[in-house]
Parts: sequence; C-alpha cells; structure tokens
Amino acid sequence: MPPVTTSVTVPDAMREMLSRAQCIVFDLDGPIARVFAGEPAAVIADELWEIAERDGCLVEELRGCPDPMALLYGHTAEMRRNNGRGGWAETVAKMHDQLDAYERKAAESATPTPGAAAFIEACHASGRTLSVATNNHVDAATRILARMSVRHCFEGPVIGRGRDALLMKPHPAPLREAMVRGVAVDRHLMIGDTGTDFRAAREVGMPFYGYHRSERGRRRLREAGVPLIASGMAEFLPFV
Repeated sequence: MPPVTTSVTVPDAMREMLSRAQCIVFDLDGPIARVFAGEPAAVIADELWEIAERDGCLVEELRGCPDPMALLYGHTAEMRRNNGRGGWAETVAKMHDQLDAYERKAAESATPTPGAAAFIEACHASGRTLSVATNNHVDAATRILARMSVRHCFEGPVIGRGRDALLMKPHPAPLREAMVRGVAVDRHLMIGDTGTDFRAAREVGMPFYGYHRSERGRRRLREAGVPLIASGMAEFLPFV
C-alpha cells in the first residue's frame, strides 16, 4: 500500500498538481458538500430495501446495507443478470425514482464543506475550468452549487447519475463525460473522497488528490491506494 505523503512534501505535491491542472473535476458528496446531512442515507437505504422487498426482487447479501448507492448498484446488477425479467426492471426503476426524489430533497439541507466555496471561487478566478462527476443525481448537484452561490464557476460539464447505476463510479464513464474537450487528461485533476473516485480516475489516467474530513475516511482512501490525501478543502487554497 503506498504511504500517505507527509511533512514538507505534501505542499510541494499539492502545488505541482494544481499548477498543472487546467480543469478540476470535483466529486460532489464530500469535497463540495455533505449531501445527506439533513436526510440520513441509512433511512433512504431502508426505503429502497422496502421497495425491493415488497416486489420480491431482493439481493439478500445487501440486507441491512446502509448505503443507498450500493443497494441501487447491487439490484441493478441483479436486474442485468435477469435481463430485466421477473419484475426486476420495474423494481429498479422504482428504486431510481425514490433515490432521485430523496436527493432532490436532500439538496435543500446539504451542508457545504468548509473551505470548498472559497477554493472553487479561487480556481474559477484563476482561469481553470471546473467540472463535477458525481454518483448523485445531477439535479442535486446543480441545486447544491446554486445554494452555495458557485454554480457560475462550473463552466465544464456537471455529470450526475443516469438511469444505469452500473455506470456510476468506479466506472470511468462519468469522468470521461466531465473532462473538458481539448484538454489532455493529465492536465485535469480529480478531487474525490472514495476509493471508487480514485479507481475511476486511475482508469482514465487522470491525476487524483484524495480528501476526507474524517480519519476513518482517510484511512479508507489509504487502503484504496490513494497516495495524497487532504483533511480539509482549505488546504488547497494557498496553491491555486
């Protein structure tokens, strides 16, 4: 497992990565805001499970899973294995609709990540192009950016979850869509807070800097092989 770079080399690495980046691609939930701050994800996961249980289309190994994204992904994969038959297509569509609705609601109570707005504004002022590649619904992303008064800073694509959950990160499709045309992939930089973000960036060859506010989250990033991890978005600001 690559060690986390520490001490004086961290500012140097951060400065170098930001200086090369013409486009910065943000994950939404974490680096920009806590999407489910007012709408607990585990509650939403329970409701998605209830939909599957009522329909009799269950992925039993996911029972008790508190992550609505993982539930949607797992049931979508099972639907694909069943070719959508046996009610699976209808069940997954209901799960999509329920999660979409919850995320639109959650966007109204999402908590901005400290330091994120200032960093976003500074990047925009510096002439960098900003994009979003998130597994959340695009409506939630655009609403949160608007509430933070930074929507105008994102001149690049804002890419959210489509109706095929199997194309969520770590699938590279969202990152490919979020890239700015005419800008080489190595002149992009993704800032994300999960191993799935890192795997998607690695798949397309995009530089990656990890972020997580909690030590537990940073430990998960280290375990995923992320070599550079920030504990606060304000750490990036001096190097814009």
